Amino acid sequence: MTIIITDTNVFIDLIQSGMLEYFFQLKYEFCTTDLVVEEVKVGKQKQQLENYREQGKLRVLSLDSTEIRDAVQLPTEYSLKGITDRSVLLKAIQLQGIVLSGDGNLRKECQRRGLEVRGSIWVIREIWQIGLADSNVLIPVLDQLQENTRLPKQALDDLKNEIKSS
Repeated sequence: MTIIITDTNVFIDLIQSGMLEYFFQLKYEFCTTDLVVEEVKVGKQKQQLENYREQGKLRVLSLDSTEIRDAVQLPTEYSLKGITDRSVLLKAIQLQGIVLSGDGNLRKECQRRGLEVRGSIWVIREIWQIGLADSNVLIPVLDQLQENTRLPKQALDDLKNEIKSS
């Protein structure tokens, strides 16, 4: 099964848009790092992730002191925000997983290293393509995600038009 390693911002997008439940129905092995979970500060959001971990749908990868040192010392061409992004990159390298992130520099570093990298819009497309949710659910979600200035407006519009025309 394909491994997906998720960064904080994608979890936040999915939680805020109400799509987290659909996300965990996709046929992937979902992972994240303990540092990503710690970065989710809102109690209810953190509890949702914990619930999926307890159900065995989310594997939280803990970094020991050696791996934290390795992540900090990992040479990158792009400036990564901190240890959380570096932990995602390290685990993606180790597991050869798909990275889910909206962080531009993490995405560029993953691509530079030959790792597949996707984001929140890709998740919504996956949910739609396998029929987990229809246009009545997804169009309002895409409208809500357009309020997120980090996401590319044109890609959101393209997916919305594709869903509407199907």
